[in-house]
Amino acid sequence: MRLLSTKASLRTVLGGALAAGALAALALPALGVVHLRADPLGGGFREAGPCDVPAFGPGMPAFDGTMARLVAGALLSAQETALGITPDQMEAWRAYTGALIAFIPTGERVGRWTDRKTREEAAAFDLVDDITSSAIERAEKAKTLQAAADALKAKLTPGQLDMVKQMQSRLVERVVRFVEWRRGEGWGTPL
Repeated sequence: MRLLSTKASLRTVLGGALAAGALAALALPALGVVHLRADPLGGGFREAGPCDVPAFGPGMPAFDGTMARLVAGALLSAQETALGITPDQMEAWRAYTGALIAFIPTGERVGRWTDRKTREEAAAFDLVDDITSSAIERAEKAKTLQAAADALKAKLTPGQLDMVKQMQSRLVERVVRFVEWRRGEGWGTPL
């Protein structure tokens, strides 16, 4: 007997995953978890205290690779449950999720350029070398992700593929609304 429709189940699972990710993002600094944060003008990385949480707005960091990986992991775990990944699909699923999380940039290469001393010690064309090396690494990771996605598509049932399509559509809608909001183009509908 089905207690909830597929659409309602999907909303419940994804909503719970988003709420868990948001709760983790807000709770870790409040609980006193110490983290490192780049200080682009002051000279490298510094330890941040429990109350040293950036405000939303122009001063907010553009990207936090660790948080992005945490949120992606939570969403992928919820998606695994919602899709009903079976044991015979697990190897392809794990290859896909691992490749997807590996594809998310870490921001580590920026550290060299935010530290005044290492920035001053950089040789000619070091920036170009870092940028091109990063692009080549990302291209390799993209190829791995694409192959993993193709292998997973071959393992999923038509019903699971349809559910992935629905999830993808909702995710894209939310990302577009978030981008519009960040640009100041209006809220549209609530996230």
